[in-house]
Amino acid sequence: MQMNEQDIVLTIKRRRKELGVSQYTLAKDAGISREMIAKFELGKHSPGFNKLYQICKVLGLEIIIRPEAKKGSDSNEKEDDLAAAEHST
Repeated sequence: MQMNEQDIVLTIKRRRKELGVSQYTLAKDAGISREMIAKFELGKHSPGFNKLYQICKVLGLEIIIRPEAKKGSDSNEKEDDLAAAEHST
């Protein structure tokens, strides 16, 4: 699944709220300012990779980077996703 910046922001904000973590606590635990978290959640700031990694780490989210699927290899990607889902259960 490919995510754009807005998807990432919404995922992080939703996770923070699911966990009942305030912007202040997230910022403190991630080592950044609360203002940066607020601007990020409003789409007014894009943190660098290291800060994004720290935010995800605090919220128990992982960043996965993998090669793009080649055209016509949709079935392979679905098989890989299915295998990963089966492995995690």
